[in-house]
Amino acid sequence: MTVPNADLAEIMASSVLLSRMWPSACQEVGMLIHVLRISDPSLVDALTTGLISVVTPPSGKPSAEISLAHKSAVLSAIARREAGGRVTAPHNRPSQIRWLEVIDLAVAGHSAMRGTG
Repeated sequence: MTVPNADLAEIMASSVLLSRMWPSACQEVGMLIHVLRISDPSLVDALTTGLISVVTPPSGKPSAEISLAHKSAVLSAIARREAGGRVTAPHNRPSQIRWLEVIDLAVAGHSAMRGTG
């Protein structure tokens, strides 16, 4: 899992920042991040725990974006193969996902990147 945005990476790495941003859900966010970080070698390992679910995307143009949830916490990422190529329609191909390029983290619609809520 990589987090190209430095601000988002800082939030995800700090339990203090997570608790400031989402006081009532920081444990949910922490669990989501932890399970995704320890999954190896693919996303399938994280999904088999039963703690994380794949959010089915709305129908439309296929993309490599995937959203993964634990309770009210949702992590959005670009699904990548071992060599870095994108996995199109990753919600249907979790075994092909070797790493996630995180683009956002949200709780109950409150986004770390967009400040929405």
